[in-house]
Amino acid sequence: DYIIQEALRNTNQFLFKLDKEVDFKFLFRAKFVETYKGKCSLGAPSYVPEMLLKMLFLSYLFKLSERDVERVVNDSISMKVFLGLSLEEAAPDHSSLTRFKDRVLYYETRQAELGKDKDIFKEVFDEIILLAQEKGIDLGFVQALDSTHTIADVNVKKEKKRTKNKSDGGGGKSKRDKDARWGTKRVKEITTINGKKAKVRECYFGYKNHFSVNADTNLITSYKVTSMEVYDGHYFLPLLQDDIRKSLIRPLKTIYTADKAYHDGENHAWLNQYKLLDAIDLKNVKEEDKTKSGKPKARFTQYTKQKQFEEGLSQRYTVERVNGDVKKWHGLDRARYLGLQKMRIQTAVTALAHNLKTLVKLWTGTGLRTPVTVHVS
Repeated sequence: DYIIQEALRNTNQFLFKLDKEVDFKFLFRAKFVETYKGKCSLGAPSYVPEMLLKMLFLSYLFKLSERDVERVVNDSISMKVFLGLSLEEAAPDHSSLTRFKDRVLYYETRQAELGKDKDIFKEVFDEIILLAQEKGIDLGFVQALDSTHTIADVNVKKEKKRTKNKSDGGGGKSKRDKDARWGTKRVKEITTINGKKAKVRECYFGYKNHFSVNADTNLITSYKVTSMEVYDGHYFLPLLQDDIRKSLIRPLKTIYTADKAYHDGENHAWLNQYKLLDAIDLKNVKEEDKTKSGKPKARFTQYTKQKQFEEGLSQRYTVERVNGDVKKWHGLDRARYLGLQKMRIQTAVTALAHNLKTLVKLWTGTGLRTPVTVHVS
């Protein structure tokens, strides 16, 4: 094992670099120990919480199911070293990850009954943002906001039949996912088979993930999870306040940009109140409210100049790029679990995987898919 670790030390292996940069035990063990009966001091010895967190993280980082990540870890030297396992030790069973998540949810439910709001995976996510700041990552001055949908783990055609009353020929069963909802992503124009133009709604059944993304680094700095039917603009303020809580914004310097769904009088007013620069895209702009070049004028806050407004709009694509990344590479396109509580876990660990992948590249120059080279002395 020592020889293997020394060999990894002389490579640009991603997981080795990550383990050097982020101390999972120091940062996260205490958060999860609280969820164990007797704080891990009772009963048979169990896997340490940070090992299970790392294994869950690996399943999202490499877009693997929790069953598959057990198999892959058993075949991977670098993953075993990352988890702190010897080469002879087997990976934790995938059911250990299920119990790990359920233990956290049970603890949070009990805390809620006592009037305490706990979201441990969100706390883990927040710790990484604080760590990035402590290690000197320059977050720049532009934050881009948007939402992306996640399709529920439900076959909607079968769902309709199985939930239909038995008297009407259905299964008479309850909904598979009681928290998921139908929602409209966008209205688009199509051409019918008769050659006529028509507008149709692009609808999905599932959830929405609302993200605030730092345009300079592509880090997700804040997130909220809701069912699909909610209006995006209503989640501008919660994301903004979460960024403020983490000391990410600088009055009169930080620009907030978002698409036209966020063009709401209240959102402009909040930016004005916090003395932030407003680059929310505008809809239904009149000719007199445009510049000579045909672009909308910055007019909703007293602090935003036209150059800053246009600079912010030019960076709005960054959040859309991150949305594509977390769906394509980390599985946020479809829900792994059922229910809003577990959807929050999926979003948290997905955002964690994206951010740590991004930060290791910023800190060390080693990307997740950087070819591994061995330096022989």
